[in-house]
Amino acid sequence: MQNLTAFTALGALASLAACGQRPYDLDEPEIAARYAHVYTDGRCESWLVSARTGYRYCASPAVEVDVPNYDGPILATLPKEVEEIVDMPNLMARGEEVYGAYCQTCHQADGKGLPSVYPPLAGSGSFYGDAEKHAGIIVKGLAGPIVVQGVSFDGAMAGHGFLSDYEIAAVATYERQSWGNEDGMVTPDVVAATR
Repeated sequence: MQNLTAFTALGALASLAACGQRPYDLDEPEIAARYAHVYTDGRCESWLVSARTGYRYCASPAVEVDVPNYDGPILATLPKEVEEIVDMPNLMARGEEVYGAYCQTCHQADGKGLPSVYPPLAGSGSFYGDAEKHAGIIVKGLAGPIVVQGVSFDGAMAGHGFLSDYEIAAVATYERQSWGNEDGMVTPDVVAATR
């Protein structure tokens, strides 16, 4: 029997089957059924992260279940002390990694999205707005008709609140500073305030 705490490595699929799919839908049914929620009030004493999807589950108290080994792609993890460094170079480096694992499938490597399907991030600072609004979009997702750079989109983006505050700050910073964007940094405290 494997202990679920073995899922401490932050993992991700290279791409979700559908960009709007909830990440825990792809986990083993026994895990998803037992842990298909995230505690956001800080009362969870023990977290585990799925190596398959990167989804954060509260594991207080820890529960053991039998799960098969997962040999898919893994999003590299940074030591906690590195994740605590909140400066542009570290946020950009981590943000690029997180973007490649979670955002690139829809918004593309160049940030230009897919015409009429997924909106561009390049040149879209007027849409995603200030740091708080941008963090909120990543945490909670977005659905319904929107207009970005004069083009209408009517799809859904799943929330990525399963990522840590640092990871969301990093990917938002990366998006705000890449592809010609110069929209500044997002910090983990800003992300925490949007949850």
